[in-house]
Amino acid sequence: MSASRTAACALAALLFAAAAGAEVVRIEVFRRDDYGTHQRIIGRVHFAVDPALRANRGIADLDRAPTNAAGKVEFASDLLFFLPKSDAVVRGTVFLEVVNRGRDQSLGLMSGARQRDLSPEQWDLGDRFVLTQGFAAAFLGWQFDVQSGQGLTFDAPTAPVRGVVRASYVEDGSGPRYGGFAVQYCARDPAQPDATLSFRRAFDAPAALVPRDRWQFGPGGCSVRLAEGFDAGLYEAVYEAEGSPVAGLGLAAIRDFASYLKFGASGTERTLREQPLFVQRVIGFGYSQSARLLREFVRDGFNQDERGRTAFDGLMVASAGAGGGSFNHRFAMPGQAGNSVLSVLRPVDLPPFTDAGLLARARVDGVVPKIVYTLSSTEYWARAASLTHATDDGLADLPPDPSSRLYLLAGTPHASGPLPPLRDTGGQRYRHDLNFAEQRWVLRALLLALDDWIRLGTAPPASRYPTIARHELVAREDVAFPRVRSLPFAEYLPPVWRMDFGAAYAETRVITREPPVLGAPYRVLVPQVDADGNDIGGIALPEVAVPLGTYTGWNITEPQLANLRYLAGLVGSFVPFARTRQAQLDAGDVRRPIAERYPNRQDYLSRVDRAAQALVRDRLMLAPDLPRVQERAAAMWASIVGR
Repeated sequence: MSASRTAACALAALLFAAAAGAEVVRIEVFRRDDYGTHQRIIGRVHFAVDPALRANRGIADLDRAPTNAAGKVEFASDLLFFLPKSDAVVRGTVFLEVVNRGRDQSLGLMSGARQRDLSPEQWDLGDRFVLTQGFAAAFLGWQFDVQSGQGLTFDAPTAPVRGVVRASYVEDGSGPRYGGFAVQYCARDPAQPDATLSFRRAFDAPAALVPRDRWQFGPGGCSVRLAEGFDAGLYEAVYEAEGSPVAGLGLAAIRDFASYLKFGASGTERTLREQPLFVQRVIGFGYSQSARLLREFVRDGFNQDERGRTAFDGLMVASAGAGGGSFNHRFAMPGQAGNSVLSVLRPVDLPPFTDAGLLARARVDGVVPKIVYTLSSTEYWARAASLTHATDDGLADLPPDPSSRLYLLAGTPHASGPLPPLRDTGGQRYRHDLNFAEQRWVLRALLLALDDWIRLGTAPPASRYPTIARHELVAREDVAFPRVRSLPFAEYLPPVWRMDFGAAYAETRVITREPPVLGAPYRVLVPQVDADGNDIGGIALPEVAVPLGTYTGWNITEPQLANLRYLAGLVGSFVPFARTRQAQLDAGDVRRPIAERYPNRQDYLSRVDRAAQALVRDRLMLAPDLPRVQERAAAMWASIVGR
């Protein structure tokens, strides 16, 4: 074959590969507004993927989804985008938040935003930190069961398949006896005789079947009804459903949108890329549910697009713990989060847990992103965080990959409470006041450090997390918690079991065994504490470094649900120190009183300032945030000690 013929064939193959690789098909713009330093764009992103391509073969039931005339599967995402108007301060990096159940988390965590209306044109951006730092910012829908009015939505096709579904209901016995509960997937046949309803008082207890003639499905098979009402405990209905959303397309949408911003499309679509230098790199951010999705995203090969290119340059995986989620399997339930929040025995906490497994495919494909992992104290108590950096027998440390950094934000809760603190939210009462420690200042600094790592090659601060070797990560029973009459130490951890969902689940993403067969539980560890009961081994934010009380990652609901080993979901506790020596003695509290720690308010504020300055020196806080740290400290003193 001649050299010219060979070159022509190579070019033809390249053009075919480009045509075969689907991308963003179209961006529909509903409105484009002036937003100060940025334009605000509200729209919808339309996608299409080829089920035959390697990059898409891991999407459950994609080969059964309806296709268009070109043989591709179509889907669409809501989009909220902020594009810089000038290159004066632009970074060239897109901050792409994978939204949590349709809404933001970063804006509240890092910018103090408070959403009151989840219509995209009404989103509050707080102090606009991400925008003032020169990022473009994107918020993209990916979850098929988010409804209009709940945030950013995602349209996924439905595959005409049948399969087993399990619906769970937990009754705490605190109120009137309910006679029914809704199910996410309606029963295919409400009269199906082989459907079962079982009852047990603990996750791993034997299940007792409720006779079929004593319960029934509601209209359309969309609820379970028990005329006599539910006792305190766990009920599970197992039945057949039909028609499963192709949920894994949400991960493909995230991948293909990130890829589009960086590389464009082969067609004429250029929306959002009118200034390509503004969107050269993409950092993905996820908190809680959406951070668990990012773990699964990398694990399952989605950081390589259909043409083999890297989608995300960096990821900020915040407060995910060790889990993935119910994101990409037949009859997925993406809102379910694991036993610690009573999402019972879902395919969430499944291995691999550490970087060695999570990054294995990305390393083979050459698309490993830089990753910053952050953990609150609650992740150790409710999300099995120790499994991310220790062996599953709890005997040895497993450090993160050199491409990653891991930070415990010591003493912070997954979901912060208000200041002044309270223990009754109106919908739930807790035994202790809610922990109000904030992650804001460190998250802001770490985002900029991650961008500098990608953009400039400047390594971020060294990881800070508790280790077994330094005796900072221990079994719950080995925690040296101080004796405090008003704060007895938690008596258990929510368990995490090895679970078997069927022999072919890992390959097919089809659950055939419900409920799953439970194996041995993992050995989950928690941070050791100091004499005040505050975590050691991580980054101590100013309120924990200069404490006015004990900040824990756990709390206890009332009623407690001890049989289910349930603590309080994702909130922590705050219990103040006694003010005086006499009050300390009267309270049966071994922690030193406030009067012996800080002679006065000014001494306390000075110590907070020194702790904050130390974090600035370590690049774990930004110097411009120091005045607001002082304001926050003054508010804490006023609330807890008084004026």
